[in-house]
Amino acid sequence: MQANTPPAPQEHSLRDDLIRIFALLLQSKRLILVVTLVAALTSAVVSYFFLPNWYASTVNAVPPRRQGSGLEGLTSGLSSALKDFGLAKVGKNTGETYSYSVILNSRRLKDTVIRLFRLHTIYRLDSTEWTDLRKEYDNYVSVSNEADGNYLITALHTDRNEAVRMAMKIYELGNFYADEIFQQEARTSLALLDKRFAQADSSLVAARDTMVRFSRRYKLFSALDQAKAAATAVADIRVQQYRQELSVELSRALYGDNDPATGVQREMLRKANEQASRAENQPGLAGNFALSTVGADVALEYMRLYADLEVFTKIKAIIIPVIEQNRQDLSRRQPSLIMLDPPVAADKKDRPKRSLIVLGATLAAFAFAIAFVILRDRYYAVRSQYKAILSKALKSTDASDA
Repeated sequence: MQANTPPAPQEHSLRDDLIRIFALLLQSKRLILVVTLVAALTSAVVSYFFLPNWYASTVNAVPPRRQGSGLEGLTSGLSSALKDFGLAKVGKNTGETYSYSVILNSRRLKDTVIRLFRLHTIYRLDSTEWTDLRKEYDNYVSVSNEADGNYLITALHTDRNEAVRMAMKIYELGNFYADEIFQQEARTSLALLDKRFAQADSSLVAARDTMVRFSRRYKLFSALDQAKAAATAVADIRVQQYRQELSVELSRALYGDNDPATGVQREMLRKANEQASRAENQPGLAGNFALSTVGADVALEYMRLYADLEVFTKIKAIIIPVIEQNRQDLSRRQPSLIMLDPPVAADKKDRPKRSLIVLGATLAAFAFAIAFVILRDRYYAVRSQYKAILSKALKSTDASDA
């Protein structure tokens, strides 16, 4: 029967401990109250007299709708063109390779804003290291890309008018750096396209001269309608293959060989090569024969030369608009972000939240005072027990010596 009775003493002991702690807190209520009031008053004085007001100003901007770069112009029609031949759709539109948040949060922009507005004097940091200044900058400047596609640029400053100027300057610098990058991409694309245009033009002249000599030799000036249709089909397939090769080169030149966008373009090129190989080496496109096995047949040889002429003619037609587009991009200055809502001076401060600071400091001091009272009591209790045990041990030693 006695084995079932231990819970009663434990419950009784727990109740006694709670009563003892409550009595201890009542006994030390004056200390707890003083510490709590001192913390509340101190936090109130510090927050109201030593913490400056910070005012926020926000720019709401949206990216414009405009045509893409030379790479996007080349790749936009590849899938639909292959679909016209009954071929599988390859790849998908990858869109922009970066968002404007990358520019607005760049180290270059942060350092420029810090210098222009002398933020090291506003942040009141002991350190003047750029790493610390950038971390503090991130606490007072935020750039967010909303789900609807707009960008919110929010800047905080102790002067509400300076906050407006700061948000506006970040917006202007973001546009400037984005346009600088866009111009660099356009120049790189234009240099590569000019080079490929010269190659296509020389290849067109060579194909034309070869076809003229062939026609004079065999007195052949027109092939069957089937041969013409096959030549057009082959030309279109090879044009798309050339288009994708150029897209890979542009992507490699703009973003690097290991960029994900370059990998996507390279995979599209592989699939386009497979489709071209299947069209030229398997029967069915022009008839019950493969185009690569025409041999010395005059009509099919004429078809091949005519296809070469069609290829380089269409290549020039493709490259010319893209070159003109890049030249227009170099000559105009279109903003990358269009301001929708300009920044305005704030009516109220954004921070600090003084009531929350005082409330948090008061609760923390109250909890600290309670913990201090309980730990102090436990310290004295343990010390008393230790002294009692030590005194008992000394008496036992003296008795044994006697």
